[in-house]
Amino acid sequence: MQQPSQPDNETRDKILHTAARLFLERGFAKTKVIDIARAAGITPATMYWHFESKGELLFEYLKANLEEFNARLEAAVSGVEDPVHRLRTIAIAHTAVQLNFRDQAKVVLNMTRASADLIAALPSDKTAEIEDLLRAYLNMVRQTVRLGIESNVFHTPDVNALTFAVVNMCETTPLWFKPEGALSVDEAAAANGEFAVRMATGRGDIT
Repeated sequence: MQQPSQPDNETRDKILHTAARLFLERGFAKTKVIDIARAAGITPATMYWHFESKGELLFEYLKANLEEFNARLEAAVSGVEDPVHRLRTIAIAHTAVQLNFRDQAKVVLNMTRASADLIAALPSDKTAEIEDLLRAYLNMVRQTVRLGIESNVFHTPDVNALTFAVVNMCETTPLWFKPEGALSVDEAAAANGEFAVRMATGRGDIT
């Protein structure tokens, strides 16, 4: 059977999301190309028409999701100069993305937190590109924390400690959040926004 002259986006997206689901369920190393092809309802040859390797699949999935995440966060804080409101906005937006796109967030978090697995799965240049995307968001939070310290509204002995406290709080929200629970996504995100501000200011009455 002759392959199409150009890969179609619908099949490509289906392969990406199928692979991501299997990576989450089985782990990257235990997921085989044939498993992805079968689950996506295609042949291995069709999969290789779209992606050169399992590693490329992982890279493209992580890259697309991290670029989308960074774009959403940048849009959320655009024009927000006050460090208190900026930090609150970052925490709210980050939490909302984690909860509204839980499956994608879990795959990205699992693979990027396990740095040894990421290094084993990808060549060094691809690993560096993923790390740059992760670092871009961390730098956004760091810059906000530094601005708050310089403005004398944030009180912390260490910029990185507060940065990672806020980031980790938002990233791990899916571990306790229940869609059928007492809080909606918006309410959970707003709560994290307030917690971030309280950690940074040491006060509970910032509005």
